[in-house]
Amino acid sequence: MKEETRRKILSVLSVTFALAFALALGWGIYEYRTLQDYKLKTENQYKQALNDLVTTLNEVETSMAKAKVANSPAQKVLYLSETWKGANDAVAKLSSLPADEVGISYVDTLVNQVGDFSKTMTRKVASVESMSAEEQDMFNDMHERVIEVNRNIQQLANQFYAENLAWVDKPPGILQRLGIGRTTQTAAQGGESGAENQQGGEQARQETPTSVRGGLKQLDASLQKYPPFTYQGELDKHTTPKPLGLPEGEINENKAVTVAKEFLQKLGYENPQPQVTGLSQQPLGGFDLTYDDSYLEVSKKGGVVTFYRDQREIGDRKLDVKKGIDKANTVLNKLGWKLAVTSTQDFGSYLQVEAVAEEKGVRLYPDKVRITVALDNGDIVGFDANPYYAYHHDRQLIPKLTLDQAKAKLNKDFKILENRLAVISKIGTEEAFCYEFRGTAYGEEYLVYINALDGSEEKISRVVNTPSGKLIQ
Repeated sequence: MKEETRRKILSVLSVTFALAFALALGWGIYEYRTLQDYKLKTENQYKQALNDLVTTLNEVETSMAKAKVANSPAQKVLYLSETWKGANDAVAKLSSLPADEVGISYVDTLVNQVGDFSKTMTRKVASVESMSAEEQDMFNDMHERVIEVNRNIQQLANQFYAENLAWVDKPPGILQRLGIGRTTQTAAQGGESGAENQQGGEQARQETPTSVRGGLKQLDASLQKYPPFTYQGELDKHTTPKPLGLPEGEINENKAVTVAKEFLQKLGYENPQPQVTGLSQQPLGGFDLTYDDSYLEVSKKGGVVTFYRDQREIGDRKLDVKKGIDKANTVLNKLGWKLAVTSTQDFGSYLQVEAVAEEKGVRLYPDKVRITVALDNGDIVGFDANPYYAYHHDRQLIPKLTLDQAKAKLNKDFKILENRLAVISKIGTEEAFCYEFRGTAYGEEYLVYINALDGSEEKISRVVNTPSGKLIQ
């Protein structure tokens, strides 16, 4: 009887294990097929984005070339508008490729600048004004850089199809991580050490990338040979002959080192030893300094940090947007800034936060500071106070219109959600003191700005929800 019971138990267990194995096997096959389908879908999306980027960049470069030759306002407006629309499309395609957001910042910034600048020039030419000699030189310089980017993207696409490049480089194996075995590293993967790395950027550009991501990083590195544009996208639509917000007095090199050291310490560095590596003659310029992977700019006038960037690799994300904003606010307070956060953009591995000055409840949008927070540990990896120091000054902020009078200027279908007083930038040296109304109309969200002095409708922006945050168009 006991033997028979034992056989029954073994039989039941055998059947149970067989069913469990069959279910596990079936689930494994299902997961494998799902993963393969996902990989195929992702591969097709990447290919489409790469093909579209190649086509769009070529069209942008062609439109820029035609805009340089065009002499009539009608033709110049046509080709300038094609340029900025194409640049916006290129940015979207570039963001769809498997490139590290921070790693392609130069390429992304260049294409954004081309779009912004071309849009500004479109408005200017459409208003029966001519581009100045300085603006034409700026456009020509941008065109030269776009030619290089276009050529490199074309070559990368050809290599992808001809040599079957991977989208991303394989991570090093366990033995390579332990330093056992040989690791071959191309310039696209970050450059080689030793004497070969001292050959300069020209050799780096001649290296054959081993992946699409590597090729994009290699292209980004090659663009660093160029000096930065004085034009900074949205910043340059509003200009000033000289910085308005820098403190009085000038500093020397030793003081610049002290300022940079104190700044890094407030960011969390322990006993940093920054060194001066160059000088800048720009209005906001002064001393360029480096420390480990960090780069800083300290103004000669006033002795303040105007720009900071930590170029370290960012690890896996561990923080959400709220914690990222909290980190930004904490650091701003440590640095002595009292600002209001106005927008955020979530780029996955990092968060970009914009904060502006307020005076008696009036938001001063030109006086902004940009903070970049790494979402692996909350470190501040980017800081840009150039707009603040360029435009911050005493203003007369006394409205002539009442809130009700400003509301009467709005479209009857516009439903107000929020309102405040604000100063906004205009093209050139002008600003506008406005009532800002956030609201909805026809199922979409908008920001409408009514001049607080004369009641004119200064600006309308559409607010679009994107995966990375709210985009103002």
